[in-house]
Amino acid sequence: MGILNAFKVRMNTLAIVLIPVCIAIDWAGHAVASTLKLPLFLDSIGTVLGGLLAGPWVGGLAGLITNFISSGTVDPIAAPYSVISLAIGIAAGIAGYYGWHKTWPGRVALYILIVLVASIGSTPLNMGLYGGQSGLPFGDSLYAGMVKGGWPTWLASYIDEASGDIPDKLITVVVAIVIFFGLPNRYRALFSVWRRTGDEKAPAPAPSV
Repeated sequence: MGILNAFKVRMNTLAIVLIPVCIAIDWAGHAVASTLKLPLFLDSIGTVLGGLLAGPWVGGLAGLITNFISSGTVDPIAAPYSVISLAIGIAAGIAGYYGWHKTWPGRVALYILIVLVASIGSTPLNMGLYGGQSGLPFGDSLYAGMVKGGWPTWLASYIDEASGDIPDKLITVVVAIVIFFGLPNRYRALFSVWRRTGDEKAPAPAPSV
């Protein structure tokens, strides 16, 4: 079964309760970033935490729902990016299944994975909806300069988005992992994303970097 084992639905009561908690964390982070006009998003901490704790479905649903809630409150343009938050939660859940968050090489790999999912996924949305800009001042200034200098629009748009995602997702992954390991062991065990059965092989180790 391989990676498909990560997608086995294990939605117990605690996992269902965890979803609104993750949504609240995401929403609060986004609200702080918007209110203080930070050059960050801070809207995926709960999504990543949910994925690490309870798997891709919990993380993905938390991210998906958060964006729709945010679009009606703190960020009117958040809804189209709900699919990106869904993908981030799924990616975090897969990483959690393989235990990437438990080793330093795995944590680096998790960070790189989340950055790539967010930046690659958001770039076509930025191009289709907002002329290639991410909405973050620093990134948008890079975009304007690159387009003026004759760079391809898609590349300028990607660098614009990535310039925000690189620091944003670093904070996201670090905070999510700190919260994860700050929880009591017995509490984390209740949200185990992988329950080995007789016909399942142990997950592969995290990649080295």
